[in-house]
Amino acid sequence: MGRSTLLVVASALLGPLAATAPLRAADPLDSIPPSAQLVVVSDHPRKLAEAVTGLEALQKAQKLPQYRGVYDSAATKRAFQLLALFEKELGAKWPELLDQLAGDGAAFGLQFATDPAPAILVLQGKDAEQVKRATDLALKTVEDELARQGAKDGVKRYTIAGCEAVKFGDAHAARVGAATIISSNEAMLKAAVLLSTTDRAKSPVHKARRDAFKLLPKDPLAWLWVDFASVKQSKPTKDFFDATRQDFLQTLVVGGTIDCLKRADFIAAGLYRNANGFQIAVRLPAGRSEFPPEFQLHVPPKGETGTLPPLEPPGTIYSHSLHLDIGHLWLNRKTLLNDEIRGGLEKADRDISKILPGSVKFGELLAMWGPHHRIVVANHDQLPYTKQPGLRLPAFGYVATGRDPKFARSVEPALRSAALIASLQFGLKMVEHTHEGVGIVAYRFPENKELADDPQGIRFNFEPCFAIVGDELVVASTVELCKKLVTELKSPRSGAKGGSAVVRGTFSAKGGADFLAARPEPYITDAILTRGIGLEEARKEVAALVAWVKTLGTGRVELDITEKEYRLDLVWDVR
Repeated sequence: MGRSTLLVVASALLGPLAATAPLRAADPLDSIPPSAQLVVVSDHPRKLAEAVTGLEALQKAQKLPQYRGVYDSAATKRAFQLLALFEKELGAKWPELLDQLAGDGAAFGLQFATDPAPAILVLQGKDAEQVKRATDLALKTVEDELARQGAKDGVKRYTIAGCEAVKFGDAHAARVGAATIISSNEAMLKAAVLLSTTDRAKSPVHKARRDAFKLLPKDPLAWLWVDFASVKQSKPTKDFFDATRQDFLQTLVVGGTIDCLKRADFIAAGLYRNANGFQIAVRLPAGRSEFPPEFQLHVPPKGETGTLPPLEPPGTIYSHSLHLDIGHLWLNRKTLLNDEIRGGLEKADRDISKILPGSVKFGELLAMWGPHHRIVVANHDQLPYTKQPGLRLPAFGYVATGRDPKFARSVEPALRSAALIASLQFGLKMVEHTHEGVGIVAYRFPENKELADDPQGIRFNFEPCFAIVGDELVVASTVELCKKLVTELKSPRSGAKGGSAVVRGTFSAKGGADFLAARPEPYITDAILTRGIGLEEARKEVAALVAWVKTLGTGRVELDITEKEYRLDLVWDVR
């Protein structure tokens, strides 16, 4: 076992150590120094470990040939041997051991600093005698291994406030009653030991718990707190906020998030197990009430819909719905944008308007553009051309809902004009279709003509097209997807009530698996080259991987910016 691996294992198994001072409270936060700017806590480590290890998806992943090498590696085998040793010597299997050695919680603290950043891990056990036996066994294991390796630097012993401590490599460890403390920094370890033997009622880390739990849902498996007030004092962070404030693209895409971060004193996050899977909740104590005027484009007026339901036609891999009021930005450009950005947009208005057909202007189209945007990435049922592309890409589509009912009809001539220019350059041929009473205008690349700028034939993934469904504009990369989107928009599902969230997204593991299954060649080649197996075996391995991915369910993201809070939720539904 390499020395670095030895140190990691020894740290995980928790350092030595006898104590002369009693621990007053069974809370690992008691030993986290105030200098820690990031704190991660699990109040019930066994519950967390069993929730993760009990996942059917994880159990199936361990049987995949692609990951067999991980479990067959020397480091993994050694780790399991050490675990077996501890289970035998301490007389308990790992779940019970975890309860005995860290049953009252585990806390990790990190101070942002130059490399290496000071870090600390505190494990609060339920059984002080078992903790002592475990740490003594871990220390003996480390010493034996160092001696076997002939290491010059062994274990160094010293005391902190009457408590025995040790140093091995870059790691420091101490035991205070039933608490085991491990740190990468001697000064941080000393601070933690002293905290463990004094009154901690006013400790900043306990304020962190109160701050986080005010915003987070109840009963997390683990939770995180970041002291963002201190992070904002650093020059790199100040420079970041100054730069993004002047960047129009960042303002347009993530301006609301950046502004909430700028005003938040902390970031809180929690990991949860629910009936269908897992959830990560991220919260900031800052919302839309203090948004500057230009960031109002990211949120709807009070009482109005934030986003429309994501569209999920058959074959969907990812679907996205967001609120971004581009029309609001254009109509209020004189007060919302600086002179440089406003001048650039107005110049684009003049230049593009010259080539638009009819009397409509580019700025007028922006003004009519609504705040609701929906994007879909989907698999092909059938590629649009007989000729196959060298790199196969999924289809994608975009649906915009206009603020003005005239939006969709007004933008159609602009799209036809743009397509005409592209046709002259690439030889596109216009083809018209009708689907469920809706006209679709599409443009196809010639299959008998070479294109110097596209030697791989990537263009054969695309059959750009658009359609108007009521007051909504549909633009898609293939006619096939455009038809599916038309069907979705005309179905009763499209009338579902929108939500307050300003961003919603869904990812389908089945859709992702179907995409992998449609282009298995890179994975087959990789299996042959990395593991030296035959073609048929490689195909079976990739098929097993695809089957496993299909079992992963769906992932969802939802962002809601309320008056006082920023709420981001990531949900994995394993069903």
